Amino acid sequence: MLVTLYLVLCVLSGYWGRNTFAGPVGFFFIGLVFTPLVSLLVLLLAKTRLAEPKEVEEQQ
Repeated sequence: MLVTLYLVLCVLSGYWGRNTFAGPVGFFFIGLVFTPLVSLLVLLLAKTRLAEPKEVEEQQ
């Protein structure tokens, strides 16, 4: 039961970290290696990634 809760929290921290420097997989592994609480604290301090602007196709 506790292992399931731990993994669910790791998955949630990965989901919430999808727009940050580490991405969802990075935050999942941060939560898995350390604790989900540590990954959520890092997530609170992390800056969000800006969306890359789409290149405008030049019309000929």
